[in-house]
Parts: sequence; C-alpha cells; structure tokens
Amino acid sequence: MPGHQEWIVLAAGFLAAVMNAVAGGGTMLTFPALMAAGLSPVYASTTSTVALFLGLPGSVWAFRKPLAEMKAWILPLGIVSLLGGLAGGMLLLALDPEVFERVVPWLLLMATTLFLLNAPIQRWLKRRRGNATLAEPERPKAWGIAFQAGVAIYGGYFGAGIGIMMLAGLGLLGLRDLNRMNALKALLSLLCNVASVIWFISRGSVDWHLAGYLVVGSIPGYFLGSHFAQRIPATAVRVIVAVIGLGIAGKLFWEQFQ
Repeated sequence: MPGHQEWIVLAAGFLAAVMNAVAGGGTMLTFPALMAAGLSPVYASTTSTVALFLGLPGSVWAFRKPLAEMKAWILPLGIVSLLGGLAGGMLLLALDPEVFERVVPWLLLMATTLFLLNAPIQRWLKRRRGNATLAEPERPKAWGIAFQAGVAIYGGYFGAGIGIMMLAGLGLLGLRDLNRMNALKALLSLLCNVASVIWFISRGSVDWHLAGYLVVGSIPGYFLGSHFAQRIPATAVRVIVAVIGLGIAGKLFWEQFQ
C-alpha cells in the first residue's frame, strides 16, 4: 500500500496535470511535493522533469500541421534547444547540490512571476496578431536564437516558466499567429527536455518510484483537466498556483536566512 509520501506525490501529479491543462504551472506543484516526499531539491527537479516529460510528445503531435509551415524556424531554434537543454541538465548535476539549494527560492520566485505575467503577455500577443500590416519574418534573427539558447539552458537546469519565456521571445521576434507560436513552443520544449531527460536518466538521477506515482496521478488529471478546461476558471487556477509558488519560495527563503 502507498504511504503518505506516495499519496502526496500521486495527488500532486493529478493536480499538476489539471493545472497544466487549464492554465499551466504544474511544475510549481510537483517540485515541492517531491521535496515534501523526502527528495533533495536536485532529485526533486530531475524526477519532476522526467515524469512530466511524457505529456510533451502528444502536444507536439497535435501541432504537426502548423509545424510543417515553420521549417526555417525549427532547425536553428531546435538545435540550440537540444544543446541548451543538455547543458542545463549537465550543469544541474555537475554543480554542488548546495548551489541549487541556494538558488531554488529565486528560481521559484522567478517562475511564479513569469506565470503571473502569462495572461498580460498573451493579451499583448493577441494585439500584435490583430495588426495585419506587419509581415511575419521568414526565419529567426541571431539574437532570437541566442535568447532561445538561454531559455533552453534554464529549462534543462530547472524549467518552470520556460513556456511563457518562449512565447514572449517569439512575439518579440515578430511572430503573431498564436497557433504557430504555441506549436513552436511545444516542439522546442520537447527538444529542450528530451536532452536533459536523457542526461538525468543516464546519470541515474531519477527516483523512479516517485516518478511512477506522478505519472499515474497525471493521467486522470490531464483527462479531467482537458475535459473541464472551459468550465474551470483559469484565473482561479492561476491564483492557486501563484500562492503555492510564492508560499514555497517564502518558506525556502526563511529557512536559508533565519
């Protein structure tokens, strides 16, 4: 029978999947849940990344048609996403675990801030989309490729909030079609995470026992979240995620500086 730690992780997997289906931000729930179950911050991060990775291929498949129109964007941004994700994953395991423990509160604070900025950034992108006088560029600029490399390194190292980072970057690069932007974001997230996931697995840095409970909990969560996505107020979910993120970050700050 599962113990209380397993039940915590199972519930976190379910709720994180519902959150991801409705408003995103599931990592900010699975990461502290795995820490509460006894994992170190590094193992909590790697285990969460591996467990939540399983939902990414389905998202990319759903966007296969708009992705076929973006080949000039996929190659350069995809390469730096793979390499950056691998670099971030290697950095996470190579540095002293105490380094990650010290920066985790700041990472959670940044991820929560990005999550709260999601709605205004989406509104900004929609306004840009409505400007028909601007033509979308055929390929990304050099600074955009460099920006994506930085996002990918952060994604491999921690990962929470990379989706909104990518959307903001793609909007600044001149893309306005939200369907194409979300398609590219899904693919780049997959490439970034597959590199770090392979590295984490190869280094034996995954708690497969708890990862399994996360996956089992997320399956009905994704189903119910997708089914009720139009009925569950996204604003309420965002408030819950933000409170959790700020609360965990505040607790970790308190433990560091007391």
